[in-house]
Amino acid sequence: MYSNEIYDNRRLPYGLADFSNIREKNKIYVDKTELIYKIASHDVPIFFSRPRRFGKSLLINTLSCLFEKGLEYFHGLEIEKKWNDTTYKVVHIDFSEIANCTEQEFKYLLSTTIINEFNIDYRIQENSQKFQYPNIIFSEIIKRYNNSSLVLLIDEYDSPLVHHIHEPDTLKAIMNTLNNFYATVKRYTDKFRFIFITGVTRSSHVSIFSAFNNLLDLSFRDEFNSLLGFTKEDIKQYFDQYIENASRVLNVKNNDIYKNLEHYYDGFQFTLSAKETVYNPWSVISFFYNPNGGFSNYWFESGGTPSIIMSYLKINDTFDFLDYNKRDVFIEFNKILRKYEITDIPIHILLFQAGYLTIRDEHDGTVHLVLPNTEVEESLMMLYLENNNLTPSRELKQIMKNICNDIDTRNLKSIVNIFNSILNECVSSLSNIFNDERSIRDIIYAALIQIPSLQKIKERETLKGKSDLELITKKTCMIIEFKRTYPQRDPKDSLKQAVNQIKENRYGEIFSQTHSIYRVGMVVSSDKKMILYDFCSEVI
Repeated sequence: MYSNEIYDNRRLPYGLADFSNIREKNKIYVDKTELIYKIASHDVPIFFSRPRRFGKSLLINTLSCLFEKGLEYFHGLEIEKKWNDTTYKVVHIDFSEIANCTEQEFKYLLSTTIINEFNIDYRIQENSQKFQYPNIIFSEIIKRYNNSSLVLLIDEYDSPLVHHIHEPDTLKAIMNTLNNFYATVKRYTDKFRFIFITGVTRSSHVSIFSAFNNLLDLSFRDEFNSLLGFTKEDIKQYFDQYIENASRVLNVKNNDIYKNLEHYYDGFQFTLSAKETVYNPWSVISFFYNPNGGFSNYWFESGGTPSIIMSYLKINDTFDFLDYNKRDVFIEFNKILRKYEITDIPIHILLFQAGYLTIRDEHDGTVHLVLPNTEVEESLMMLYLENNNLTPSRELKQIMKNICNDIDTRNLKSIVNIFNSILNECVSSLSNIFNDERSIRDIIYAALIQIPSLQKIKERETLKGKSDLELITKKTCMIIEFKRTYPQRDPKDSLKQAVNQIKENRYGEIFSQTHSIYRVGMVVSSDKKMILYDFCSEVI
């Protein structure tokens, strides 16, 4: 149906945030320029927040291209029909590139960035003292420009704050430098045709929200919900041929690829009344680039441990990942809109800003925040393991690689041994998770994330209920129901309950035509803190 050329991975914009490069090399660009036109038509400062890996840098780069080179790279895109503005001198400052440094280094690097953006020969030795005052350098340079002749694009404005959240003195000094810089921008607002700022958080101690009296925050406007991220229609329109390729590589139907993409990477909603949710673009493109890797966790792995969360945990060590992995969060929407001190953002607000929670519905001003998809659930559990230094050992990882064969051969003893080893290495001795079978399942689930050849599904919803855990190889679907037993309760009763639940709810029938079905009840002892092999049973 399709030629091999269509499947050429070189057309995928994998890891690229350079708009002109994408267009010059005929890579796929999901056309968001109708929304970009609406943004660029404004003449007031604009702020837009989204989690990492959602394309903020590509958006900034696209705006830079538009204002600096006009429609040179926009042929065939929606904005070509409407845009008739001139070109401008564009100043682009990416604070993520100068975030992880000392106070003095930060001042110097910001000054250097400003000078480089204006292509000015500024003699360092003669002006070494001035390099500690980037706002003065900025002021001296922009005085030379006419009104409305500049465009200022600021990416990841809060990155320096996040990196130093646990260092009060450095944080205070960097905030002061930033506030002086933004005060200078405000003083010369007339010089700018357009100002656009991105970030993750909304910090009350950085003056972008007070310096600009007319700052327009588009982060929660419904029409811009899909500005960053892919919709279902985007995937069908631009990547349908890659769906076909993944279907061939993984030997499953196209419809199953769509369902799994939705299950793993869809579900993000950033505004109250958005018409649709969006997929994480980085994860979708990563999957299409290498479908052999399966539906892996690309979001967490690509950036390592997200600095915004880990920095927060250095000053707030009471956060319970396991608690947030299984409970609903309801919050007044106006609290999401508030600006907080960077060191004192409520954890549920921070999880929303970082992409770990998303809006699902709203009633009378109260929003329901949920985990958007499987990839995010996995990431939260991986954060738990990393934060508590409970990741599986190298030896256990080697043993875990055999689990696909154990599932195919129904080697229940080996599977239980692997699960107990995971619990032994990945659960703190002070943890109470053995009082909750869902938390036990989540720990096992998180550890097994590191086996890309094994598909993992938690709580698949059926007509009669939700299965605990499904582990799927190319040949076999293993459905597991965990039940906890107590010191005063006979494990046989717990096992009987698990077995009956699997039978009555007919878990696994969806795979009956494609896989061998392996249904297992497992009893976990809260007293012995382990899965009891003698009370595990295959359900016939």
